[in-house]
Amino acid sequence: MNYYKRALELKKETIANRRYLHEHAETGLHLENTVEFVMKRLTEYGLNPERCGEGVTALLGQGEPVLLLRADMDALPLTEESGESFSCKTGKMHACGHDMHTAMMLGAAKLIKAHESELNGVAKLLFQSAEEIFAGAKAAIAGGVMENPHVDSALALH
Repeated sequence: MNYYKRALELKKETIANRRYLHEHAETGLHLENTVEFVMKRLTEYGLNPERCGEGVTALLGQGEPVLLLRADMDALPLTEESGESFSCKTGKMHACGHDMHTAMMLGAAKLIKAHESELNGVAKLLFQSAEEIFAGAKAAIAGGVMENPHVDSALALH
């Protein structure tokens, strides 16, 4: 399959993932449906996701250095009035873009997995809950996200 066709497929999949997450928005620390969705997708991509605090983590590659990539998953307690076919039905809303952050990192996970043998080190993924209420990072840190393996650097979306 050529590069262009693979890129178009990944784009379509990322849009579908984002729309699903947008339509099923959850707030706070406990994002049962979102966590289940992320873990299912990561498993489909050949990763071994694990719970970390109230979020999800997965590793790609081996050795050092270890780069943590973080994306938020939580929504805001707002009622969506966009009228879009995929608008949220839960009385919550991804008004801050966390649905896109999660969808983009799922796409990155799939892409990195396809090139895992080319990595010089580890990409450690963190899908974080409760960014909006400042509890998700604390839960992830308490859950050991910065260790096993030890994180050298981190990048985050917001």
